Amino acid sequence: MLTALAGVLAIAGAVLHQSTTGQAQQATFVSPGEGGAGSRFQIVGEAGWTPGETITLEFTFVDVPPAQAEAFAGPFYRTEQVTALRDGTWSFPVVLNEDVLPFPLWRPGYIAIRARGAAQTTLTLFTYMVDGRGPQGPPPLAEFGFGPGDSGHAGVLGTVALFLAATGVLAHVSGRLRMRRSTAG
Repeated sequence: MLTALAGVLAIAGAVLHQSTTGQAQQATFVSPGEGGAGSRFQIVGEAGWTPGETITLEFTFVDVPPAQAEAFAGPFYRTEQVTALRDGTWSFPVVLNEDVLPFPLWRPGYIAIRARGAAQTTLTLFTYMVDGRGPQGPPPLAEFGFGPGDSGHAGVLGTVALFLAATGVLAHVSGRLRMRRSTAG
């Protein structure tokens, strides 16, 4: 029983470790990093891009804070392309209006921009403000993998694995206590 418990805990640890590693090195940035409707900003590819390479830029709106953005997989609503210059850099100007996303932006959040090329993929965020207020973060259950802006299913699997392991330990201890009572009395 303890061997099975150790195996479940090892699997849960591996799932959680895998969900927090392997994040792409940020080779893009947004300047300025925040603004509201009508804002202008520049997306810049700084390093690691191949000269002449076509980079696909994809745009969406997310509720997740920057630390959880790597877990976001889509959907993306607008696609643009840009070509890397001789020095492996590129830039793309953006004006936040109704052409960027297919719905009105009425609440604070993040405009996520994924840059995909042959050698790398990065995710950069622009903080969208409403009346000077920034995003409040994800919904309360998002860290468990539920709702918009969820942090991915690895957290859910880890939570389920730990719950099952704890249930197994309780069942084992309860069974031992019952055996002792039945043999003692």
